[in-house]
Amino acid sequence: MHLAISSQTFDALAYVPGVSVPAAWVRSAHDAITHGVYSAVRHGGAATLNAARLAERLMVDANAPPSKAQRLGRSAINGVFGDALAQAGNALAVRMSLHRHGAELALTPESLANLRPRVAVFIHGLACDESSWSAQSGKPNSYYGSSLERDLGMSAVCLRYNSGLAVDDNAQALSDLLERLVQNAPARLRELTLIGHSMGGLVARRACVRADASNASWPRRIGSIICLGTPHQGSGWEKLGHFAAAALNVSKVTQPLARLANARSRGIQDLRRGLKIEAAAATPREDSREPPLRLLTGSLTDGESGVVGRLVGAVLGDGLVAQNSAADEGLMGDVQRVNLPGVGHMALLREPRVYEVLRGWLVGASQ
Repeated sequence: MHLAISSQTFDALAYVPGVSVPAAWVRSAHDAITHGVYSAVRHGGAATLNAARLAERLMVDANAPPSKAQRLGRSAINGVFGDALAQAGNALAVRMSLHRHGAELALTPESLANLRPRVAVFIHGLACDESSWSAQSGKPNSYYGSSLERDLGMSAVCLRYNSGLAVDDNAQALSDLLERLVQNAPARLRELTLIGHSMGGLVARRACVRADASNASWPRRIGSIICLGTPHQGSGWEKLGHFAAAALNVSKVTQPLARLANARSRGIQDLRRGLKIEAAAATPREDSREPPLRLLTGSLTDGESGVVGRLVGAVLGDGLVAQNSAADEGLMGDVQRVNLPGVGHMALLREPRVYEVLRGWLVGASQ
């Protein structure tokens, strides 16, 4: 930004007789100093992340599990910069793993021996981790997984992943992980249900496509994919962000702001396209079929606000995802849709009415 603004003045002075030569000397000195200062700032930023990684390693007991605050902070950083962290090999980059009862689940026959015939896999959204599904203070029964274990005899596991990576990259990693799960799980395992919130639903659906392309076996055990507030047709907010970045790129003065805006992670940028992701390598076979889909959408309005209220609800949806995108309107096949008025995007994670819908879908699937 500094250079973009100063260049306007120096470019104008270049046409002034008697001033152009001194101005060129000043510009050379100015640019050299500016490049030096901002290079130091950039290196300082990288050093800060490395220092944060070192400080975390020194201050945190390596044998103790990280606190919830530490996990949330790391997940938020990964949501915004996760692809850059992974590319740089930074230790702050989140590694994909499955978790059960608050601990990482090793994909060995011994660790998986207690899994029940029906398993629900919960997949969080952008900048979150598995704790986003956990019970809120004062609401000990709000975790859907515990309720499904109690009411339907299922086993519940949660996925943790770097939400800053491309959706297709996470989808491929999830496919590989589920293949290992199925190969090492007891023979009685007969059904997998993938439950994704927001971006998690995109990862779940794309994982099935990636698995189909590689002839993996786990999709044959999929009972259904349940998506809560997932932007299947893209996120309007990310589309707006993309448009704003393009507008900033028009002027030389604001181009640095455009580069800053475009520095957001690939995961965030993928939300603009939803499932319209260019991935020729993951094209499904002609004989493949989409697994049963259960799409749950929220709405900020209460459903009794008249025509204007319904219009606002259709446009704003749950506050982050519009209803037509979350409902993936136009999609045919084994699809069921439910809209819950008065439920915002993050409330979809721990809302009793959401659980009743989940339970109804899964009870029906078991019959």
